[in-house]
Amino acid sequence: MNVTSKITTLAALSVLAACSSITGPGAPPAPPPPSALNATDSSFVQKASEMNLMEIALGSAAATNASASGVKSFAATLVTDHTAQQNRLSAIATGHGVTLATDPSADDKKTVTTISALKGSAFDQAFLSQVVTDHKAALPVMTAEHTASTDIDLKSYAEDNSANIQKHLSAAEALTGSGHSGKSHRHTRRR
Repeated sequence: MNVTSKITTLAALSVLAACSSITGPGAPPAPPPPSALNATDSSFVQKASEMNLMEIALGSAAATNASASGVKSFAATLVTDHTAQQNRLSAIATGHGVTLATDPSADDKKTVTTISALKGSAFDQAFLSQVVTDHKAALPVMTAEHTASTDIDLKSYAEDNSANIQKHLSAAEALTGSGHSGKSHRHTRRR
């Protein structure tokens, strides 16, 4: 190579080097992968999601099948609250690389279908009974997660939802016991 070619090559390399320092070091590093949940937290996330999806499906069925206005109103609250809980849980799960189901389980779908086949006060009674059963089962799940989890977001989620679940349970029990389920109460007098 002659001297002129060497000088031209060095000049071109100098310009390239100067350009690379102006534009910066290239693309930013990729964010770290989400931290995996331990087995207990992973199981809780899936179970909590199933519970939310079931209550959303039941509440949605009550919008058309319930006869008592109190039951319909309560069902709308269930749908709103459990949808918000599911959205919050989904955000937490996504942050840990976990994908949640978007529909109730096959068994839960069967239960909703069976209850949905009922109309009027029969629906109201079956709906409220299922909600009471579900929420009684959910309370210890939330309490255990709040106590045992090492994930601060899941601990907070479980604590907050324990209060909501207790509120829903109390409301369902009150509707069941007060006759607002559409069940007629006849009082007969003794002679």
